[in-house]
Amino acid sequence: MRDNRIFKKSHDYLTNFFRHYSIIALCSGIGTLIFSFYGIIAGVIRTVERMKANGFFAFAFFTMISNILAALSVSFIILFAVEGIKKKRFVLPKWIAILHYISTTSIAVMFVFVLAFISWASPYDAFGDSNFVLHICCPILILISFFQIENRYKYTIRDCFIGCIPLLIYVIVYYIEVVLIGESNGGWKDIYRVQEYLPAIVAIILLMILGFVISYLIAIISNYLTKKRENKMFNYWKKNDIDSVEAKIEAYGLGNAMSKIKDENNIIIPIDILDYLSKKSNINTDELIKSYIAGFISCRKEMNKN
Repeated sequence: MRDNRIFKKSHDYLTNFFRHYSIIALCSGIGTLIFSFYGIIAGVIRTVERMKANGFFAFAFFTMISNILAALSVSFIILFAVEGIKKKRFVLPKWIAILHYISTTSIAVMFVFVLAFISWASPYDAFGDSNFVLHICCPILILISFFQIENRYKYTIRDCFIGCIPLLIYVIVYYIEVVLIGESNGGWKDIYRVQEYLPAIVAIILLMILGFVISYLIAIISNYLTKKRENKMFNYWKKNDIDSVEAKIEAYGLGNAMSKIKDENNIIIPIDILDYLSKKSNINTDELIKSYIAGFISCRKEMNKN
């Protein structure tokens, strides 16, 4: 009897199978938000005091831009992570998943650039004072939040290019301000000292290649973890018995997840999965189909509200 109670207490349905991911995503998201705001404010103050420049010049650094994107994306992630803890399951809207991916790619590019280049040229600029928070703490936390969030979205090559958009815009602006206009004519100073080592156009090309490689690696890791979680779910069903109530919850959750398809008039019903659940739980497949469609319609209504 004791073993049975323990099993029931530890049993996870599809709707709460990855609940601990929501908790980790929430904690790392809050940490990212706090550290980002602290680092941004400290960066502005440092620009005024150390560089004797207008505080707005702090936003000429890609570090600041990437951390602003991080703070913006985790603000949404925090809301959905709370929902995931309360409802035991959630699926991010596609646009939030893409925003999170873009901000993660941007801050990861900055993280790699700091470790590979800035730390060698100027350790203080890489890790001193609030730079440690912006350059190290925030990137690690947003990477944790990104890989722990249960978004069920498979990132494509097209998404990899989208992830590099902020970096592309930044290098274009940087090239115009530093190279075409120049500091003597009112443009930016070469804050990254790019022209000391390479021709500007070569540096831009290399940086964009680096950005795409990082974006691609993030996509591969995320897709692998998503697939691993799906396999874990199916393996769990193979090992444990499921009663009729649990089976309906499972079917409802599946319908909720599948509601993201583009053609709402073409509802795909995974009969093979529902038949498998039917055999495991001794409940009629038709009942599971009803629960599946109910989950699909419920999530679709929520999407239409937004």
